Amino acid sequence: MMSSSQNYIVSATRIRPYVRSKNPRLRWSEELHKSFVLAVERLGGEDRATPKMILQLMDVKGVTISHVKSHLQMYRSMKHEQMIHVLRAALRHIYLGHFSNTLRC
Repeated sequence: MMSSSQNYIVSATRIRPYVRSKNPRLRWSEELHKSFVLAVERLGGEDRATPKMILQLMDVKGVTISHVKSHLQMYRSMKHEQMIHVLRAALRHIYLGHFSNTLRC
């Protein structure tokens, strides 16, 4: 006989079936992406912009809030990765500059 905690573990390991979205896939053309970026910038950047406000500013037929949510998530992730790259390069520059200056003394 299984305890209730064992039932929980068994049910927690089940794989949830894939459910395809009802919305058709959207191809983000360069023009559509530029419209998205302009809306994000007008709203104060990727951290302040909300999908609903972006959608309203874009005002493009066929684009849904789920399309914008997904694209905003990708855009924020890309911006975060760019920031990490810039910070690493800056730290590398500072470290190497400091290291070379100590060798000159």
